[in-house]
Amino acid sequence: MTEPQNSVAEAPEHYWHVPRLIAAWVIALLVAILSVNLAPDTARAEWLVVALGIGVLATFALQLGTAQREGFITRTSFSVGGVLVIVAAVEGVSLLIRSA
Repeated sequence: MTEPQNSVAEAPEHYWHVPRLIAAWVIALLVAILSVNLAPDTARAEWLVVALGIGVLATFALQLGTAQREGFITRTSFSVGGVLVIVAAVEGVSLLIRSA
């Protein structure tokens, strides 16, 4: 006799889709670095918002591309939070470099 499987308790290994999370973070990092270096000082805040928006859109595109419903909100929240931290860190480092 076989034991019944509990599909909720056993999440597949690809549940987090780590390469997709990292891809969204790398996109946000590159756009934030470009924004900080190429935008004029008077428009830096606007361009950092654009970098944040591109990171969020990349997150949604990458996570919707998995076609996996389980954990979508968790993965998307984690990825968007990472994008926000990355853009803020790039701006913080930029401000430290410019003030020195």
